[in-house]
Amino acid sequence: DVEQPAGREIFEKLVRWAEVYITNQLPRVRRKLRTEPSDVFALNLSIVYARGHGQGQRGPDAEAGGFDGVSYWARGGVAHVLTDANATRPTKQRPALGDGPSGMFLAGGICAGLVHVGRTGKGIVVDTSLLGSAAWTLGPDLAYTTLAGEQMPMAADEQISPLVRQYRTADGRWVSLMMIDEGRYWEQACRALGLDDLIARFPDPTSRRAGWPVIHERINAVITTLDHTELDAKLRAQGCIFSFFATPTEVVADPAVVENGYLMAHPEHPDVRLAAAPVQFDDELPSARRAGPALGQHSREVLTELGYGEADILRLLDDKVIAEP
Repeated sequence: DVEQPAGREIFEKLVRWAEVYITNQLPRVRRKLRTEPSDVFALNLSIVYARGHGQGQRGPDAEAGGFDGVSYWARGGVAHVLTDANATRPTKQRPALGDGPSGMFLAGGICAGLVHVGRTGKGIVVDTSLLGSAAWTLGPDLAYTTLAGEQMPMAADEQISPLVRQYRTADGRWVSLMMIDEGRYWEQACRALGLDDLIARFPDPTSRRAGWPVIHERINAVITTLDHTELDAKLRAQGCIFSFFATPTEVVADPAVVENGYLMAHPEHPDVRLAAAPVQFDDELPSARRAGPALGQHSREVLTELGYGEADILRLLDDKVIAEP
């Protein structure tokens, strides 16, 4: 409790010891608790001060609260561009869809801040917002909007190569073909689908572009007769670039996910898998060595490292300055 003198003393000792200070407190709370950058730098000139916001540190809503469902998903335009214009209800957000990448952006900024401190010896403020993360996510869309003054339209099906489209199999599974280099993959795709006659019929980019409607119709006619396992085998045999729309169950069992360690076993619940950070080092598979701590779980250890004795710690617990589980 930093509003109590004893709690403030602990806070200041921690700041003097730390290399990074992270906060998501609103500016008015930081002013009240004296945890603004100037307050923290007065205690430690070489600390990285990292803060996360809803809408950023400037502007009319800098003092307003924010959650990813509001600041990232709704206000950032993500929900709008992912919802069909004719939908009667908006597309629903998945859990922490904005929190995850925003946290990674902040972590990356902290790492850069630590490099800055290592080179200059001077602390630095690192800042990330949910709204800013959404603007980054929709960077191409927003760049188009600044030029055209309107939302970037999705390309009509007839404007897209048949080798870069989605199709539905006989058993109802969606498959996405993504052979952007049409010329390179043209013969492979035709052979995979038993459409060898199209190779000679449409041998160059000009003839293929004119024939896209016919090519799409022929590809679709074949794929709708195959179940996804049959289609998978045919496309793989010819080295085509594609993927089916995977279910979460399939992602968990995907050999690439399993063998690369993209999901880690929970240290206390062996059947639970947790997403690993999507960066690996020296080909080492990530692992969760221990579960996340309970609130106050390490209060005693931390205070002991700061020089507090057992009697001091018991007094702080009795005065509710600190807490234990």
